Amino acid sequence: MIELLNAVDKPGVIDCSCILKGKDVIATSFPEKNRNHQTIAKQAFSYVFLNVSKVKSKHDEAHLEVGEKRLSAFLLRSNLILVCMSAKDSNIQQVRNQARQAHAFMVQEQLQRKSA
Repeated sequence: MIELLNAVDKPGVIDCSCILKGKDVIATSFPEKNRNHQTIAKQAFSYVFLNVSKVKSKHDEAHLEVGEKRLSAFLLRSNLILVCMSAKDSNIQQVRNQARQAHAFMVQEQLQRKSA
């Protein structure tokens, strides 16, 4: 999972990221100084996507601004969420593109494991 986060983090676009499985952080590149943002993201986005699944909505993206930072979450698959932290004024389309690339990377990794 760290390889996935390394593919996501891009200076000027995404400062750091983490992967949530349910309510647990299973991989993170958040530095210690930003762990409070990670905690906020974990609580908020696990709640959001739990309720999205309950109402059978197709929403797979959510955003939250905390101070000068934006937290963006992308549902990679059921119960697996990519959280990205960027500057509040960052280009949201670039953040989405990085998240899509990460999702493609994850799918490719899974396919390689199955074929091995």
